[in-house]
Amino acid sequence: MILELDQGNTRGKWRLLRVAPAGVSQVVTRGAFAPGPWWSAEHLPDAWFQHRPTRVRCGNVAGAQVAQQIATRLQQEFAVPVAFARVSPECAGVTCAYQEIGRLGVDRWLAVLAAFARDSSPALVVDCGSAVTLDLLGDGGRHLGGYIVPGLGLMRRALYADTDAVKVDAVFSRGMPLVPGMNTEQAVNHGLPLMVLGAVEMAQRELLRQLQSVSGTEAAAPRLLVTGGDGAFIASLRQTPNHSVVEVVDELVMDGLAYADLAEI
Repeated sequence: MILELDQGNTRGKWRLLRVAPAGVSQVVTRGAFAPGPWWSAEHLPDAWFQHRPTRVRCGNVAGAQVAQQIATRLQQEFAVPVAFARVSPECAGVTCAYQEIGRLGVDRWLAVLAAFARDSSPALVVDCGSAVTLDLLGDGGRHLGGYIVPGLGLMRRALYADTDAVKVDAVFSRGMPLVPGMNTEQAVNHGLPLMVLGAVEMAQRELLRQLQSVSGTEAAAPRLLVTGGDGAFIASLRQTPNHSVVEVVDELVMDGLAYADLAEI
């Protein structure tokens, strides 16, 4: 039984996998924590004790101190070490574009590894969380770098903090039309996802430009994989009759743990 953790800046998600003798993994149960230090809570999820993990692997972007606290708590509860994913120059057929690999968020790396493992063709990998990250994956598993922009929540909080009259509640629904707002509420609630979609569109154009520059011929539209807490919402807003098919993969980061370099602390 393997416990997998995806510890983000805001919250953590988890799932328990049962690995069959043939190596096929089956998700037994999954869950998510409320924002905050779950590793300090009096009680951990009951499922962890019902299906006691014999291995733990984790993708953590919340810093070294959080990693140490997670490792200590799980060692105390289950007497198993925690293996943390790390970014490496090359892994599972993917080469990292960053010159300083330690500066690339491990969640981005895991999502790219999982995207390549699903299909080795080029892709744009978009993680819509506290920040929105967009990573370009070219031919042959070449990571081509990426972009980081504020997520929907961060953009809204910036408007709250730095404006007087633009303080509105979030009113989002999947598939909502992003027509120009006829009042401040609409202007904000349509404008924020429009910003994210604009970043996605420009990143797709850049990936396609690079693919065509290398091949010298017209390239097929790359795949678009979307994950993260706001991923399904953002994906529902795209109209893509002449663009790449959108794949929403809720646990893309955790999927990447199976392919990553792991190290205990």
